[in-house]
Order: sequence, then structure tokens, then C-alpha cells
Amino acid sequence: MQGLQGNKNWSAEEQESFQLIINSFDLNQDQTQILQQQIQNFKNAEKIIDYLLDCDSNWNKFQEKIQKEIQNQIRSQQIEPQWNEEQLGQLENKLLKQIKSKKEIKQLVQYIQSANLDKEVINEVLDCEFESSDDFLQLITIFEQSNTMTKIHTQKRQQEFVQDRNERDIWQNEQNILNQVNKGNNNEKELENQQMQDLFTEFYSLNRRSNQQIQILLQNLYNSLKNQQQNNINVTDFKVSAQLEYEDLLHLCVKVKQQFKYYPRPVQLLSVIELYNHNTNKGRLAQIYTGEGKTLIVAMLAILICKKKRVNVDIVTSSPVLAIRDAQELAQFYQLFQVSVSHNINGQLNQKQKMYPCYNNQVIYGDPHSFQADILRHEYSELGTMGNRQQGYVIIDEVDSMLIDGNSNKTLLSSPIPGMLDLTKVLRLIWDEICKVEPNLLTNKKVWIRDKDNNLTVDLEEYILSTLDIQLKETLLNYIPKFRLNYINFIKKKWIQNAINAKFHLHENKHYKVDNNNIRIIDYQNTGVVHKDNMQWEKGLHQFIQLKHNLPITPLRISTNYISNVSFFKRYNTNLLGLTGTLGSQVTQKLLSKQYNVDFIFMPPYKKRLLKEETGIATLSEQEWLDEILKAVQQQMNKRRAVLIINQTINDVNRIQSHLMRYNLNSIKYVDDSQNISKEIGPRTIIIATNLAGRGTDLSINQELERNGGLHVIMSFLPRNIRIQLQGFGRSGRQGKQGTAQLIVNFQQSLYIGTINDIKTIQDAINYYKILTNKQNYQLLDVLIYFRDLNEEDYSNEIEQEMAKLLNEDKCFQRFCQIAKSKVKIQENRAGFQALEEKWGLYLEEFQDVGLNVNHIEQQLDSDEGQNPRYLILQGLEQDDIKPIKKAAELQINDPQAQYYKGLYEIKQKDFQSGIKSLRQARSMILSKMDDEKGFATASKLNRVQVDQFQNNNRSMPNMQMQEIQVDVQSQILPQLDFTASTELENISVIQFGDSRVVQQDHFDLEIDHQFKGKDQKLVTKFDNFDLKVDNQLKVYAKVISNIDDIINTLQNFNQNDEELELTWQSVLEKDENGNVESEQTVKDQEEVMQDGPLPKLGKITKVKKERKWWEYGAMFIIGLGQFIVGCAICASTCGLALPIGRTLIQEGFSDMIYSVTAAWKGIDINWGEWGKNKVINVATSLALAGPAGIEEALKLGGSAWKSLEKIGIKQFLKQIPAVTAEGLKKAGFWLTDIEKIYIQGQYDTMQQVSQATQSATNNNQILNIAQQIMQQQVDKGVITSETATDLFGIVDQSLQDSVGNPNTFKNMFCQMAQNFIRLQMAKSKSEQDPSQFKDDLISICSREGNKKYNNVQKDIEQYNQYKKALNNELDFFTKNILNCYQTDQELQKILFILDLYYEKLCDPLKVSNAIQNYKVQEIITQNFNPQSKFVQQKCQSLQLTNPQSVNLFYQTVIRPPIYKFCIGLKDNNQYTEPLEIQFYLEYQNQYEAQFQLIKQNKQDLDQKQAQLKQQQEYIQSLGNNQTQNQVNQYNQLVDDFNNECKLYEQKTKQFKQIQEINNQQLIKEIVAYMKNKKMINNNGITFSQSFLQEFNKYLNNQNYNPIIKQILLQAMQNSINQISNLKTQSKQILTSKLQLALEVEMIEGIKKQIFESRMLAADKNIINKID
Repeated sequence: MQGLQGNKNWSAEEQESFQLIINSFDLNQDQTQILQQQIQNFKNAEKIIDYLLDCDSNWNKFQEKIQKEIQNQIRSQQIEPQWNEEQLGQLENKLLKQIKSKKEIKQLVQYIQSANLDKEVINEVLDCEFESSDDFLQLITIFEQSNTMTKIHTQKRQQEFVQDRNERDIWQNEQNILNQVNKGNNNEKELENQQMQDLFTEFYSLNRRSNQQIQILLQNLYNSLKNQQQNNINVTDFKVSAQLEYEDLLHLCVKVKQQFKYYPRPVQLLSVIELYNHNTNKGRLAQIYTGEGKTLIVAMLAILICKKKRVNVDIVTSSPVLAIRDAQELAQFYQLFQVSVSHNINGQLNQKQKMYPCYNNQVIYGDPHSFQADILRHEYSELGTMGNRQQGYVIIDEVDSMLIDGNSNKTLLSSPIPGMLDLTKVLRLIWDEICKVEPNLLTNKKVWIRDKDNNLTVDLEEYILSTLDIQLKETLLNYIPKFRLNYINFIKKKWIQNAINAKFHLHENKHYKVDNNNIRIIDYQNTGVVHKDNMQWEKGLHQFIQLKHNLPITPLRISTNYISNVSFFKRYNTNLLGLTGTLGSQVTQKLLSKQYNVDFIFMPPYKKRLLKEETGIATLSEQEWLDEILKAVQQQMNKRRAVLIINQTINDVNRIQSHLMRYNLNSIKYVDDSQNISKEIGPRTIIIATNLAGRGTDLSINQELERNGGLHVIMSFLPRNIRIQLQGFGRSGRQGKQGTAQLIVNFQQSLYIGTINDIKTIQDAINYYKILTNKQNYQLLDVLIYFRDLNEEDYSNEIEQEMAKLLNEDKCFQRFCQIAKSKVKIQENRAGFQALEEKWGLYLEEFQDVGLNVNHIEQQLDSDEGQNPRYLILQGLEQDDIKPIKKAAELQINDPQAQYYKGLYEIKQKDFQSGIKSLRQARSMILSKMDDEKGFATASKLNRVQVDQFQNNNRSMPNMQMQEIQVDVQSQILPQLDFTASTELENISVIQFGDSRVVQQDHFDLEIDHQFKGKDQKLVTKFDNFDLKVDNQLKVYAKVISNIDDIINTLQNFNQNDEELELTWQSVLEKDENGNVESEQTVKDQEEVMQDGPLPKLGKITKVKKERKWWEYGAMFIIGLGQFIVGCAICASTCGLALPIGRTLIQEGFSDMIYSVTAAWKGIDINWGEWGKNKVINVATSLALAGPAGIEEALKLGGSAWKSLEKIGIKQFLKQIPAVTAEGLKKAGFWLTDIEKIYIQGQYDTMQQVSQATQSATNNNQILNIAQQIMQQQVDKGVITSETATDLFGIVDQSLQDSVGNPNTFKNMFCQMAQNFIRLQMAKSKSEQDPSQFKDDLISICSREGNKKYNNVQKDIEQYNQYKKALNNELDFFTKNILNCYQTDQELQKILFILDLYYEKLCDPLKVSNAIQNYKVQEIITQNFNPQSKFVQQKCQSLQLTNPQSVNLFYQTVIRPPIYKFCIGLKDNNQYTEPLEIQFYLEYQNQYEAQFQLIKQNKQDLDQKQAQLKQQQEYIQSLGNNQTQNQVNQYNQLVDDFNNECKLYEQKTKQFKQIQEINNQQLIKEIVAYMKNKKMINNNGITFSQSFLQEFNKYLNNQNYNPIIKQILLQAMQNSINQISNLKTQSKQILTSKLQLALEVEMIEGIKKQIFESRMLAADKNIINKID
């Protein structure tokens, strides 16, 4: 190999890489010389290196590739270039319309230029549909083969290269290929026809039927499309008939091209035609490979059905995300056909139409849950959700997922059921008993009981049942509502079974996932989907899982209304169409056909699939399984390929990821569809996922990866059917691209034996297989597949039985709806209907397993057994009727809720004594309930202490030591096993490792003085959710107790003569005085109590003084005024005949006016009955005196008088009558003469002095003395008379009596009475005036005042309103500018981001949520900020609202300081200065934990290998003389390998111990400070220099760290940098959101109010001055 030099034009790095790789080739001298000449033709080493790696040391294969490349280079140099720069730019723009990747386009343009491809061919290809560069290149090949231009170029190449022998051979080969192609395809049309023929040939092979008519139709169609411009196609709409015709397809294709810039593929159109033309008596399902454009197929099919068959279409997708995406992205396409489209995900009710607006559309996208929930709302709850929309067709995407895997899924409308909350106590007792008995539990689920004389074993289920029965009799009866005992008796066995299942058979990260205190169910057997937390297991199973993880336990639910997937899809009958990538085996197809009445079609792929299935592997141990996966991954990494590993459970994902990390193979984990992973992958990408990645995950590979062989899929488990397996393999080799797939499974975990009871061991399964198949040569995987396929029939039968059961349940549910709605109208009596619902639900729970009988439902609904009286409470509250509530109290004598509401309604009915008695009974019951809850909580805690003690005592690490063993075999001595390295780990426990880490720290505490203070760092113990839940629930009872006390106190101080009582309702969860509500979990816990009670609302009894009906006083005053005016007119205008009537009206009018003012002043009710009697007597007397003539004249003149008074503005005068206020009294002065004004002004001034002087008085004696002194002074000055002083002193005395001796109350009372007194004096003044003179004065006053109002003030009022509007606009602008200043305050926002991260990532979320609440943050802010302070007022006066500079200055001087002070006070406690510190710290902990798990796993592996070596050693010993030297040698080699691994393990353990000695927090601070000093971190803290990682690597290289710590730090930093930029938007903003609310509510609103009031007050004064 010496003497081989690289190309001098290569870089030093390329030379080094080339030499490193070429050393693996064993080249002779001739080969070295050839290669030396060849590499001179390459400007860089990239292709040479790629060829060397691909050929795997194969010289001939390498020469084929390199010679071909050299010849291509020679051709590209010789052929005259066809493309200039301008043309290449145009080409690039055209490619951008169809290919999304700019990188691909750039490479493609370079290839076209270097290969000098023909322009005509390229232009023809641009008219076709393609999605990637690979599609484009394949189309070029097709067109070149049939295009005559190819022949011309070929001839030209022949002339140019004819002198070179090798080139002539190449040309001849190409010529032969082209001749063969052109021989069968003389022109492009023949080629297209051949492709169409191939399509239908393959369709026939798949479906065993052909359709010549459709084939001809499509051939003509695509010929027309190609010649569209020449033929001038002008089809504007579909044909009227339902039959699909040529013009319909032509119109469809033209619109597709208009929208998407390409025509649909023939296979897409064929799919649409086949589905559209389904048999009228059957639905149809189509198998269409992934990547074939099913989204467009579904849209085209839906449009044809809507337009041709004129029915609606429902499109059901596998997830709501897909439904929203497709409905929005395809809306414009549908619009081209005037077809309306929407989705029904999270639909919003149209309040006018009482329906979801989406149901006005012809096509609706949604997932099964959304459709089913809306059907229940519309049909069952009668909410009109779906309007009048008629059901038509359904098109299902991912048919197998919904019809097979999700067949048992149900959708139900959840509603709380009263009286279920206490049943969780029974569940808790069951769980605690199982945990306590666990130490005595044998492997066969028998409980070992030992007494003095005997050892007994009892079945676990029986033991728990007997224990529970004892508890029920002795203890639980006091806690459980009596009407729930029957339910407990029939369900308790099921509860116990589910508790055992939760304890021993359901496992985290396999069957479920714990996510944010919620249990999320995993469909690990089929789709791998992690369901949302609104999907729950039934009959206590979900609650037992919550108990298993010490999570808040949710109340039990009883299913009462639902629709299953089976019933939902059967609603469409034969109008059911569907698509899927895999229809599965004949067994699956038979099941679908039978259940849904469908037939099937199988569509050929658009491009031939290149997926290669490699030989599968089955291993006998988990370690072998992991090692085989590792080996496969390493092989693919060496080939620069990508690997997708699909696993059955999240646990498997974690195990494999940890195993690969040991060998420095980093990977991407994908286990939840909420994760965002890149769908474009390149070489050496490793994705480890659950089966979630096996369905609907479209991974696209780049060109480099395609050249390397594409994606390699490993399924680490054997799916339960071939359909799921094909789905997983279908992630690779898509759309004609390369790819491979392989099964690598653990035999024991993948063995499906079904109902075969004879198989107990692996060997039993192998023997069974050999006997039935009569095969002696087999692989372990063959055995597994045999049993899998053998049991698929059983699995299908299980599904069919489950479907039959669901259909019967749905049938019974429909019968229930029919009976229940005939008994109760749901809209009129919701609570009554809910009571029937519960009866149905209980029947369903009891007989669901054994089978429901539709004929038993009515009897069940009519039965009163176990009737829940709490619905009577709801019924009474809904109907505002005490009768049902009284009945509930009679049925459940210990029910505090019934007694509580009964008492409230008794008070409402004014039966006060009974009401108080009922409320006191309710109070006593609630106190007993609270004591019971506390007692049960204490007992439960003691149980948990016992359980925890057992668990702590049984924690120990396995001992890896074993005795030394020697085996003598034919004078060959086996070496001793070296376990010294393995024993080093004995004393390092999990707890010790954990102690070196700082877990979530509690640095957050809110003291009484509202100052945030930090605590010393310490480990936080696990928070007891049960205690918290009990405390939260007791808060509701405490609120009711307080409410009852308030009501009783109000009743005891109630004066029935002067006061009235009002019953109103208030929420149990009212906001506090600062407008804040409690934390989310607290509210949730309290709502459970409210719903269970039921306790939907609290009563509020308020005392009110018997209402002073001001409208009555006003009415009396107006009546009196009217009498007075008419009387004046009669007296002044008649000849005396009607004088008695006029005088009577004047007298009565003034009497009524004075009476109304006096009554209003003293709070006297007007007795209209008595007034009416007196009025009749007085008016009758006057009429008698006037006689008939006088009456006639009075009537005439009275009418004319009214008209004349209207003309002079009497109506305007009436409007000027002021309210009884100081300002009103001032405005009323125009009533008085100058003397009267002086007289009344003196009285008012006197009372004003009394009011002002008594402001500082603290008792009654001071008030009386002050008032007496002032009045004496006013009498002495002659301002008032002695008689007036006596009257005024009487007002003071009366005010003191009414205020019950309270000085503050006196001050308000006196002001009100003084104003009323002055009004009375005004009225009295007018009563003594001559009536005839009053008319003239009245006319003069009205005219003068009217002119003042309309001439002097009207313009000012208009300007005032305009100014008010402009000021509001300026204040809105001010708000936006202040918020902008705050949000762009980089320093402040960085501090807030650090605090948000700190509280979210490092603190106890429950304690944080309790401490950081809106009202607390607002209260602290207001301590440092007061909008009424002189400083703020001064700044507000100088503030220019519309000037950004002025607003910014205002923000810096007024707004920012208190916020900054608040934030700095918090920040001082956590010591973090950069967001990177927190994220780096978290990632460091994650990597630390991962390394710890690797070491832990390594130890377990060594344990396992040690055990295996021991078994092999015993086996060899047992062979005696029959053992062979080869066996001994192999064993010795294994021992050597084991000892080497132990040494490596010891080395890693020592390095890990070094890490434990590091102060990780100090280390992280130093690293971040170093990077900050190097200016690698920008000022905002979330963006970084491009050379950040390069600088960090330099830092690590300069440090004396061991390899593990370097690896941890590097990986942690890389992850931190990748995540930190997203954290800003994804953060929960625990503090930021509340601080901004405080800014807006407490600061900005206070400032706006201050500015508005101060500036508007000036405008008010200006107008008032003009009025005066």
C-alpha cells in the first residue's frame, strides 16, 4: 500500500480520511497503480470515500462505480452545454412549485447542468406531477427512452467518443437498451398506454377482476389532459346524473391541476372511481399503500359524492389534529366546486340557532369522538347540536384502526352522579388491604396465614372480600350513603379484581403513562397511542392505578349514555367507504365484511415498492435481544443509514435507548403524539419509538440517505397480527424508495399461545410446532409466527364477540332513551331525567358482563329500589320548589344538603323558626361529616405507614457474589471466576446515588407579611395527595358552616316591622375580595364535593329596610304638581263657576307635594288606599259646590290649560325637578324668591356647619354639644330663628336615634335628612304663594331656565362628550404603549423568564400554585405602588398620553421601579443569573440519571451473565466424560469476557464516584459564567453565539475531567441549547402571567382611573360654573 498518494487538490482532512479507509483494502501493486491514476480525476475525495464505504472492501464492485463516474465526467466535459445561467434560474423557480426542499432543488439543478440534459425532455417532465427529486429523475428516464431527441444525442456521443474503445462499448450498451425500449414503444403515447395497461394488469392480479371500460376511459382522459391546450377543454361542472362519466373526471382533473399544479395520478383516479362505484347493497374498503396521496383521494371522492349523489359526507380521521389540518388546507380546493367544508373539533354553539355552525356544511372532517359526542348532544340531550343536517356518506381514513383496533372504544357525555364520592373510601380500603397482605402473598396469588398451630393459604380475592365485608359492617356504614349499599354489594367483587389487576398486572410505561398527575392509557397492543386523560378505565380500575402512584383519586363514574365505534359506523349502512394501508389477513377481512357489510379493493402502488425484508431474529433472553438490536443498529450506522426501532412499550424504548447509549449511540425517543419530531431524516439517525411510529408517521429521507440504502426498520416485538407488522414495515421503502425491515424479537415476550393450555415452557411451544408442522429445520421466529397466525382466528372471534356485546348494549341504550323520554321531558325536568339515567347506569354496571336484556329496562326504571334522593334536591332547585327537597330530607334523614336547602326555602316562605331549625340540623350533620372525613383520613394514613414500612424493609440490591467453582475435565482445569470487580458495587445503593442529586427544591414561601423568602436547600419529601385532597374537600363543608352561621345571625337580628329578607344565591367557589380564585387542583377537589352533594350553590339571606319606593314619592309629587297647575289655570281663566274646583285642586296639589317630600324624608310608606279615599271625598265636595256648569267649564279650561302649559315648556320644567342631593337643592333655587332663598340658605349653612364640625366626633355627647353650640351661634347672628334651631336640633337627634349610636352612620344619616329637610322647606315656601301670581312666575321661570339650558350649556355638553371619547382613546393608546415598554424591557423579561423556569422546573408545583396566586402578587405590588400618591399624581399631570417618549419616561419612573423591586426580591432567593443555568442543571441531572441507569443496568447484566455462567458450568460438570474440549474452551472464553466486562464496569464505577464528589451546581455556575464572559450568551439569555458549542468543546478539552463527566456535560449542553429557545414560548409563565395581570389591573387601570377622573373633573366644573 505504500506509495499510494491522494490527489494534491484534496484538503488535508480529505487526505487523512482517504488514507484511513483505504488501509482496510488489501490492494496488490497493480491495483494500487490503477487507483493512483483514477483518483487524479476527482476534484474532491467525497465520492471516492463514499464508493469505498459502500463496496465493503470489494475491489470489483468499487471499480464498477469509479469507472462509471469517470466516464460520466468525460461525457459532461465533451457534450456542448445546453443551459445558461438565466435558464437555470427559471428552471429552479419552476421546480420550487412542486418540490419543497430547496436543498434538493439545488442538487437537481446542478445535476441537470452537469449531465447537460435535454431542455425538451425537462420541459415535458415539468408538466407532470412529482414531489421529490427522485420522482423527477424517474420521469426524465421515461421521457428520454421514448423521445427522439435521445437518439440524436446518442448519435452525437457515438461520433465524439468512437475513438475510445471503452466509450464505444458503453455507447453500444446504451444503444441496445434504447432500441429494446423503442421497439415496443414507438412514441410517448404508446408508452403511456403501456403504463396504463400495467396498472390494470396489476389491479387484476390483486382483485381478480378487470374493467376494460374504465381502462379505456382513463386512457382517453389522460390523452385529453395532455393535449388540453390543443383541444381547448371547456367543462365547467359535473353532469347531473349520479353515474360517473368522462366529463366528470375531466372536470375534476382540471380543477386539481388548477389548485395543486399537477394532475391526479391514474392510480388515484382509479381509487376514486372504485370507491364511488361501490355496490349499492354494500360499503367498500380500499387498501391503498402509504404515501399514495390518500388525502387527495378522500377529497376528490367527497366532492363527487356531494355533487353527483347530492348527499352530505362525513370524513372520519384518526386524530383531531389531522381533521383540523385537512379541513383548513383543503378548503380552497372544495370551494372550486362550490362544496362547503369544515371540521367539528371543539365545536362552538351558535346561540341563535342552538347548533354548531360546522353542521351547515356539506363535508365535515372529524375524529370518531367528535362525531359521536355531537350525536349524543343532538339526539340524546336534545340540544339541537347538528341542526337539520341529514346523514349521508362516511369516508374513514385508517379503517383498521377504527373498525378493528378501536372497535370497543366508546364516547360518552360525562356528568357527575351525586353520592359517589364516599365510595372512594371503599376503594382505598381495598387497596390498602392488598398492600398490607403483600408480604404474605405466594406466587399463586394465595395469602399465607400463620397462627399458633396451623399454616393456611387463602385465595387473595376471597381474603380481601371477607376483610372488606367486616369493614363494611363495623366501620364503613357510617361513611356510605344507605342508597349506595346495594351498588357496593354487586360491584365489590369487580373492584377487588380490578385492584389486583392494577397492583400486579398493569405496569407503568406499558399499559399506561403517568403524566402531570394524570393517568393516560396506552394502546400498546395495537396503535401505541397514548390517549388523553379524558379516557379512563371503568369500575374502579382507573382509581386503583391512581392509588398505586399516590395521585389525586377521582370519583367513580357510572356510564349512562354512550355510542361505540361499532354502532356509530353501522349508522351509515351501505354508505360506508374507507381507506387503509393494510387490510390485514383473510381473517380480518372476513370479520370486517361480516360486521359492516363491505367488500374490498386492493390498489397497486404508484411506484414499485423496493422494501426488502431481512431475515428475522428471535432470541431466548433479554440480553441477547438487546445485543442483536445493537448489532443491527451498528451495522446500519457503518453504512451511514438511518434506523427506526418500533417497540411495544415505553419500557422497551427506555431499555433499548439505555443499551445503545452505552456504546455512544444517541437516539431520538418518540412515545407520545404530542411530541414534535422532525419528519425529515438523514444518515445515522436513530429513532426509538412505540408502535405509535408504526402508523401515520411519514418519515421522509434525504438524497444522501437514499443513496446509502434508505431507512432500516426494526420491530423489536412480534405484532399480534400481520396487519400491524406491515404497518410498521411500511415506514420504509415508501414511494419507490429503498428500504429494509427486520424483526428482532424476544421469544418469551412474543409468544402468543392463546387458548392452548398445554404450553408451559418455551420447549413445549417448540415441540408443539414441530408436531403440527412436521418440520425439523426451523428458526425460532418461525415458531412465533406460526402461533401468532394460529391465534389470529381466536383474536378475531374475541373482537366479534365484543362487537356483538357492544351492539346489544347500544340497542338497550336506545330502548332506555325511548322509555325515559316518554316518562320525563329532559328540557323541563333535567334532574328527574338524571335520576332515570342513574337507574339505567346501575343496571348496566350490574349486568354488563353477563349480558343485558332489553325487556328488563322498563322494570328497572320503574323500580324504587336504591333510589337516589339527591336528585330530588336538584329537582327542587331547578323548579324553585320546596316539595321535592322536603321529600329528599325525609328519604335521607342524615343528608345535610337536603336539610340545608329545606331550611333556606322555609325562610323564603317566612317560616323562620322551621328554617332556623333545619339549618341547625344541617350544621350539626356537616360537622359530623367533617369529623368522619378527618377520622377516615387518619386511619388511612396509618394504613399507608404500615405499607410504606414493608416496602422500605424489602428494598435491597442483589448480591453478585457467588462461591468459587472448579470443574475437572480430562486434566483441563477451568479458570476461577473473577468477581472482585463485580462486588465493588455492593455498597452503592440507589438511595446513595439519589442523595448526590438535588431533587425538586422548595425555595418558595409566602409569609404573612407578603415577602418572598428563601429556605435552605433540602430534599423535599413526596407530597401526600390524599391529605391535600381531604383538606380541599373539607373547605367546602367549612364554607357551608360559615354560611349557615351568617344566615342564623341575620335572622336573630331581624326586625319584621321595619325590615324584609331577601334570598339570593351565590357560588360556592366565589372569588375573594381581591378577585382571585383558588388553585386548579383545589377547585377541582371542591367541585367534586359540590357535584356529589349536590351542593351547586349557597344561599344568601340579606336584610333590607322596607323599601322606600322612590317612584311612589315621585309619582305623588307629580300628581300634586299637576293638580296645582290645573287648579291655578282654572282659577285664573274661568268666570268663577269652577272656582271651588280650582281651589280644591290647588290645595290638594300642595298637600300631596308636601306629603310626598315628608314621606321620602322620614322613610314613610305611602298608603295609596287611604290617600285615594281622602282624594275622592275632597274632590267630590268641590264638585258638589261648583255644580254641573262649573264642572263643565273646569273640564274645558283644564284641558286647554294643560295644552297652554305644554306650549310654554311645562314638560321641560317637570324634567328639571332635581333629586334630593346637595347639587340638586342648589339647582332647585329658581323656585324661590330672594327672601326665601336667604331664609333657606341660612338653614342649609347651619346644617352644613354641623355636618363638618361633627366629622371628628367619636361619641353621641360630643355630637349633641357641637350641634347645640353651632345653632346657638347662628341664632345669635340672626341667620336662623330659635324655632328653626329647635327644628334643626330635632333632625340631629333623630339622626342619632336612627344610627343606633354609631358616629360614622350618623354622619351619613344626617346629611341625607338635612337635604330632605331643605327640600321640604322649598315646597312649603311655594304653598303660601298666591295661585294667580304663581302662574305668571311659573311661565317666566320656565322660559328663563329653558333658554339657559339649551343656549348656554348645550354646546359645552357636546364638547364635553367629544373630549371624553378622545380621552378614552388616548388612554387605550397609553395602555398599549406601557405594555409594549414592559414586554420589551429586556432586563426585566430575562429576570421573569428565569423565575418562571425556576418555579416550573425546580419547585413543588402544588406549593408554587398555592403561593403564587393573583391576589397575592397584586397585594405585594400595591404595597410599593399607590396611584393616589402625590408622586404618581404629579407624574400623571405631566404625562402626554400620545407621546411615546413621555409614556416611556413614565414607565421608567413610575411603573418599572415597583415591578423591578418585586422581581429582584424573588430572584435573590434562587441565585440563578441565566436561563441557561436552570436548563443546563436539569439536563445535567437527566444525563446523570441516564449514566446511573446504564451502570445499574450494567450491574444487572453482569448478574444475569454470572447466573448463566454458573448454569453452563453446572451443565459442563454434569456431562462428565462426555464434555468436549471445544465446550471447555468456549466456556473459558466466556469467563474471560465476563472478567473483562467486570474490569470495565469497575473503571466506570470509579469514574462515576468522582462525579458524585463534584458540586454540580457550582460547576454549572462556573461553566455558564465562563461562556457569558466569552460573550457566547446574548443579553436576552435565550440566544447564543454560533460558535457556542465550539467554544464549549474547547473549554472541556482544557479541563481535567474524566470521560463520563465530559460526556454528561457535552450532551447536557447540546440539549440545553436546542431546547432553551423553545422554552420561552412553551413556558407555563407561572409568575409572568400573574405579574402582567397585576400590572394591568392594579397599576395601569389605577393610573387610567386617576387620569380620567382628574381631567374629566376639570371639564365637569367648567359646565357647572356655566349652569350656575
